[in-house]
Amino acid sequence: MPRHDREEVARRSGHASWEDAVRATADLPQQEAGRLLGVSHPTIRVWRAELGLGVATERASAAERAARFLTDPADPRHGSANGYRNLGCRCPRCTRAWTGYQRERRG
Repeated sequence: MPRHDREEVARRSGHASWEDAVRATADLPQQEAGRLLGVSHPTIRVWRAELGLGVATERASAAERAARFLTDPADPRHGSANGYRNLGCRCPRCTRAWTGYQRERRG
């Protein structure tokens, strides 16, 4: 959204200024803040950076997400090629899914 529309965004969302609108949604994820204010989440990211605000919540690293996945056998991603390839799981369900995926891919 162009800079000259910022104040209109603030008025539509019930805030006095775009700075107030961004600060009021600073604790929300960018996508949710964007939906509330009626702008895209990259716009929210840029506005937060201009105001010196960081991201709402830090995302866990890939290694931390994979470790959580491996310790949770109830995770619905078990038994998927994604579980095997991207998350490093070698349980029988994930291994079977990966083998099936490779067989289909090779034709």
